[in-house]
Amino acid sequence: MCYHDPIDFYDLTPTEFEKYCYEILKGYAEEKHFDDFSIEHNKIIKSSDGKYQIDIYASFMIDGIEIKILCECKRYKNPVNRDKVVILHKKLDSLGAHKGVLITNSSFQSGAIQYAKEHGIALIQVSTRGLDYFSHSSGIDTYSEDDPFLYGEKHLPPYRAVLITEDSDDDFVVYPTYAEIERIYKKMDQMINEQYGISIDFESLKKRKEQDD
Repeated sequence: MCYHDPIDFYDLTPTEFEKYCYEILKGYAEEKHFDDFSIEHNKIIKSSDGKYQIDIYASFMIDGIEIKILCECKRYKNPVNRDKVVILHKKLDSLGAHKGVLITNSSFQSGAIQYAKEHGIALIQVSTRGLDYFSHSSGIDTYSEDDPFLYGEKHLPPYRAVLITEDSDDDFVVYPTYAEIERIYKKMDQMINEQYGISIDFESLKKRKEQDD
């Protein structure tokens, strides 16, 4: 995904927000190298008790077993309440899915977090993050493919997503993935080395990789 102005999620349509969530799950799955991974947006699934609309449906294989994931996307101004997590849990039961994920640009009420923890549902908060890796441009520079720092600003995603749990002290970042950031940093390192004869420090990336693992 290329750089653009910082995102105001409230300016997005629900469908546009769902597409951001789609990229989060797709990127995370690709980094984990899931076998036979597939992902669909706005899927209708039939069951014995009716039809269900799922914002994002994904599946992958483990030892020959298909793991099904249902994701609901909530672009809200207020914290997500417990009822929304309960509804997702009921969809899991009705459709025989294995994992539920709820993504929001807002936050989660304590009751929602507690219920999600008890029933194994993942809660992810996506937030505008701006350019917190580099801040080279004053906003008036003309982008150049030859400028390694502006290259980083153009290609680093302008938002991030973190996994929320009730007893978590530190954010577990699920997007952008370590592999995506490392790829951009390596390209920048190559450009900086060619132009200035120096290298950038990858220690912070290595530490993040160790924390994620």
